[in-house]
Amino acid sequence: MSRKPKFFPRAYGVKTQSDVDAMYNDWADSYDEELIENGYMSPIRAAQALCQFLPNNASVLDFGCGTGLSGKALKSCGYTNISGSEINSNMLEKARMTGAYKSLFLGNILDPFPFETGTYDAITAVGVISTGAGPALLLPIVLDALAEGGILAFSLNDAALADPTYLGELEKILERGAAKVVFCEYGPHLTASKVGSTIYVLKRL
Repeated sequence: MSRKPKFFPRAYGVKTQSDVDAMYNDWADSYDEELIENGYMSPIRAAQALCQFLPNNASVLDFGCGTGLSGKALKSCGYTNISGSEINSNMLEKARMTGAYKSLFLGNILDPFPFETGTYDAITAVGVISTGAGPALLLPIVLDALAEGGILAFSLNDAALADPTYLGELEKILERGAAKVVFCEYGPHLTASKVGSTIYVLKRL
């Protein structure tokens, strides 16, 4: 029987930078083990979806990269120009050790994109925009960090899909013509827990 993760329940109470650091400083060493043990599939599914719309030499920002599981998935799909951002320094150091990233920087909840709009051809946000992680309002903020033609690949897990604010923000983006959905597929997120996620790929208009 698969062991239940120790930190997932705590993630739902994270709201401030101090909350983030308190939890992820403890979780960093066992994060990969717990997610892999629980069959974490969203990173590779997002990377494979991105491959359909973005060449391997494009610049990609893995936003909220954590310990680098999404970066490793992107690298396994052939991407070589990958940057990562993370708001916890311990997690960021774990990501650095993967060797998947060309550059890494420490972000902040209050200033998630300290760079010019359009710096990256694509941004991925896997397991980031979700209850217990990033609020729904983060979705348009991430999109606005891209220039016209930029690609956003992100996941919404079952908890986020059940919260109307997340799909509500996506609908607002589509209604105002800021982006179009070029890929949308529901599938496994955490196989051991039978939790799913939808992978979306948006093109900035």
